[in-house]
Amino acid sequence: MRTFVLITLLLTACASESGSEQSEQGQPSEEAATPQEAATPALDPRDVEFAPELGVNLDAMTVSESGLYVQVLREGDGPAAAAGDTMGVEYALWLPDGTKVDASADHEPPAPLPMVLGRTALIAGWTEGVTGMRLGERRRLVLPYELAYGAAGRPPRIPEYSTLVFEVELAQHAPIGGE
Repeated sequence: MRTFVLITLLLTACASESGSEQSEQGQPSEEAATPQEAATPALDPRDVEFAPELGVNLDAMTVSESGLYVQVLREGDGPAAAAGDTMGVEYALWLPDGTKVDASADHEPPAPLPMVLGRTALIAGWTEGVTGMRLGERRRLVLPYELAYGAAGRPPRIPEYSTLVFEVELAQHAPIGGE
C-alpha cells in the first residue's frame, strides 16, 4: 500500500521536465508537436479553482519565495524540524477539484510516512513545507506544479501541470542530536 506513496512522494528528484517529448529516434513526437490542442493548464495557484471542501484560501496563507503556500492550522510544540531530523508525517493529498489522491490514514496499517528531512528524496514543495514544523503541528500546503511533479505530473492519478493540496501533521519527531 505504501507503493503509491513512494511513487508519489519519493524519488521525484529523478524526474525531468524536458519541455517537449521526443520519439525514440530523438525527433519531436506528434503529441508534443500539437500542444495547442490540449487545454491550457492553470500554472499559477491563484488561477486554480479549489473545491470548497478543501478549505483553501490563498489570501490566508503565507507564500514563500519559491511559490509554496503554507497555512498553519494548528501550532505544535518542541524544536522545529530541520535537515537531518527523523520524522513521521501524517498526510493527505488532493487535486484542486477535491479528488483525494492519497493519505497516510488510508494505508494498511495507517501510519505516518517515515522520513529523514533533507535525506529522503521528496518533491521540493513537500520538503519545504514540512521544514520548521513542530511536533503536533498541522499545515495546509498548496504546491504549484513546479514544486510538485512538474509539467509531466504522475499519470494516471496526478495530471500534468497539477497544483497539489496537502494537509500534513508532524506526528513523530526525533531531532538530530536528540534534543
